[in-house]
Parts: sequence; C-alpha cells; structure tokens
Amino acid sequence: MSIKPTASFLKAAGLLAFLSLTPFSIYIMYNRTGGPESQKEMAFQKNLRYAFMAEPTSIDLAPLTAWPWVKVCAVDTGASREELKQIIGFDYKDYDEMHWLPLKTHWSLVFIDYEREASWGTAHPVTPMRIPRATLANGKFPDGVKGFCVPRETARLVFARGLAPVGTTPIVAELKDISAMTPTDSENKPLTQPSPAN
Repeated sequence: MSIKPTASFLKAAGLLAFLSLTPFSIYIMYNRTGGPESQKEMAFQKNLRYAFMAEPTSIDLAPLTAWPWVKVCAVDTGASREELKQIIGFDYKDYDEMHWLPLKTHWSLVFIDYEREASWGTAHPVTPMRIPRATLANGKFPDGVKGFCVPRETARLVFARGLAPVGTTPIVAELKDISAMTPTDSENKPLTQPSPAN
C-alpha cells in the first residue's frame, strides 16, 4: 500500500528545499554582484545613467546626490582596507560591507562628509556607491593609482563614449578636479575601454 504525501508535507518539503538552496544563492549573489544594492545606490545609479545621456562630456555629481558630502573618492577594484584608508584619510569601519571591492566588474565612488562628534566618538559619514563596469560606466584610473579624492566644489566625472561590445556600456569615466583640468580633458573623443584592474 502506497502512502500519498499530504499537501502540508509537500509544502514543508518545498520550504526545506528552498532554505537549503538559500545560503548557496546568497553566496553566488555576493560573489557575482557584491551583494544587494540599497535604494540609495539604485537611485544614484539611475541618476548617473540619465546624466550620461543628458550631458556631453562631464557631470557635476552634486545634483545627483541627496545626501551631504564634502569630497568624493574614486576607488578602483581590489583596494585593500589599508589602501582605502590611505585614499580617504581614515579607517572606514564598514569596509567589510563593501563586498563588491574585490570584483573586477565594479569600481566605486565614495562620498565623504565632515567628521562630527557623536556619543560613541568621532563619526565619519561615508556613502559608498558601486559602479558596474559593464552596465553603467567603466572607470579609468591613472596607472598604479588605486584611488584619489576630489573636493565637492571641483569634482567632475569626465566621460567619453568608446568602443564596446554589444550589451556593454560604451561609457568610460574618470573622476577629475576641474581646477586642474586642461581643455583636452573635456573633449568628447572616443576612448578604448580600459582593462579591468587586477
């Protein structure tokens, strides 16, 4: 005599199967994309994408952000905790939450506000934003440089449309300080896609 499983048993079995796959799915998600994006990240990426469509050669980042900041830092793939500390000027306590940093598929814009005193000590407000290379913009960095910072007032994201495979963004972007820019820095000339950082 065969025993037919009940509906509640099948539901329980399905739930157990789902839960057994969840840790693996989370592992894949973090190793492919650096983890889930926040609402703030998604809004910034959308604003940046529209700005690439609207602007000819450079973008003022200030209007794209809804949070306070006094400087922005471009950080390349694979920056270690110590390297990030050297770039931004202090130890970022939530470095381990930037799961996308080791991925060659992303680079980062890190927005930093004035430090302030809090009940637990000195606070450094930091808002990191991952930038997907394939779907938003491929970051360009000077040779041997893992990252650098620019004051809010003079920070511009200079970009050009280069050659890119189908399904990949043609945008190549570089953070610049307009106080040090030359006329050729803002020319909208084709660029080749830089190789991902090691």
